[in-house]
Amino acid sequence: MAQDQKLEEVLIARNNETGEVGAVTGLKEDGTPKMTDIKSAKLSDLVKFQKGQNPIEAFLSNFVRQCQNPTTFGFFRVPADRYDTVGTVIGDLAKDPKANAEMLKNNKVELPSAEQKVEQPKQTTTQTEPPAQTAATDNAQAPDKEMRHSAIDESKIDWASLKEKWGIDRNALEKSGDLKEMLYNRKSKLVTVTPTFAGEKFPIDARLSFRTDPEGNVKVVPHFIHKEPKLDQEFEGYEFSKEDKAALRETGNLGKVVELTDKNGNKVPSYVSIDRLTNEVVSVPVKDVFIRDTIGQTKLTIAEVMQLKEGKPLPPKEISDKNGRTYNVVLQVSADRKGVEFVPGGARRMEQKEQHQQSNGQQQSSWLTKDGQIKPISKWAGVPMTPQQQADYTAGKVVVMTDMVDKKGQPCTVYLQFNPEKQRPTTSLNDPRVKVANESQTQKAVNNDGLTNEATKHVAEPLQKYQTEPKNKAQQEQQRKPKGPRM
Repeated sequence: MAQDQKLEEVLIARNNETGEVGAVTGLKEDGTPKMTDIKSAKLSDLVKFQKGQNPIEAFLSNFVRQCQNPTTFGFFRVPADRYDTVGTVIGDLAKDPKANAEMLKNNKVELPSAEQKVEQPKQTTTQTEPPAQTAATDNAQAPDKEMRHSAIDESKIDWASLKEKWGIDRNALEKSGDLKEMLYNRKSKLVTVTPTFAGEKFPIDARLSFRTDPEGNVKVVPHFIHKEPKLDQEFEGYEFSKEDKAALRETGNLGKVVELTDKNGNKVPSYVSIDRLTNEVVSVPVKDVFIRDTIGQTKLTIAEVMQLKEGKPLPPKEISDKNGRTYNVVLQVSADRKGVEFVPGGARRMEQKEQHQQSNGQQQSSWLTKDGQIKPISKWAGVPMTPQQQADYTAGKVVVMTDMVDKKGQPCTVYLQFNPEKQRPTTSLNDPRVKVANESQTQKAVNNDGLTNEATKHVAEPLQKYQTEPKNKAQQEQQRKPKGPRM
């Protein structure tokens, strides 16, 4: 039961006309949500939505369809297993959604519009807001591109208010080094904040970042912990493929540049990563990430810089710091860091993958090109191949070689084909498409397999192609005991 609860979410609703906030327990006959007091609500009474399913879409679609004025209500999703703490905080923030819009952004649920409901009733969906973007991402919209490299004006921060409302202490942030990160549009490490609501404190772990509003005031944005990254949901207009999800789970980075849709509907080439501390999916526009050609004391080549700009990881590379210490690391652009990072465990993971491939015989075959294609050959066993035979071989087809010789030095027909399992070419006197060539059946049996038959049991000389019986009187008179079982 505890395991199932971790995969569930509940809804908190706010009546925008009356200001009433409560946990959702169902729908009334008029389509409005049934709500109960957040603090006294029993989790078992709340409407819960299983992770990985879409009942929340059906619930909210019914709400939009039945309710006379859906815009009267606002909804916020909360993890069921942290309802006792996060639910109370979200409920208090929802009392003033405009003032707390930034802090509620991660949890707000957007409802389908009335136009969507009428024009596309079968396609009505409820989509959560994508995870809140970092300060540097928002600053990218500003005309001054250098703004993302400039520190936030600390004089605009109301530390007394942050201390009172969130329990955030400036000196503690400075001592831990988190303040510097936050002032340069990055997030702190996980810290414990103690927001105070209705005279009660609720300790919650979160990462913090600063964001400047249009009036120039600096506000703190908490990034709460998610149980797992939401990779099955559309992220800023982009759907993650199976390969995308595997890359994000393995390295924390998507490993390529993709086009995301911003709030104005524009397509923006971006990097995508997972915040490894909170499991939040985050992005940053490519134009807002500056990649230097020097990491520590190590100079990167132009090719390496271009590979990083494409979002791809560099193979394990030795990087020297200012103290002369060297580290074998994998470098890659992180949207969470808004720059190049050392991928945690990247070098070890690549080394283990190579060892695993070698132990399973999956190392790169010398008969394959770098991109895994069959490498062309022009001859086999010294026998030249025609252009058509070469083309058939690289296409993986069977190539009939009629000018080969068998183990006894006699001309024979051989079938050549690339074997994908062995990752090399293999030959046989047996046609893999049918049987042994008619002209070589007896020859193969006698010369290669050591068999005999009535017609050839007295022949001491190797048989030749097309030969099925003694070719002359001298061979018929030879006395030789068969060396193998009868055919």
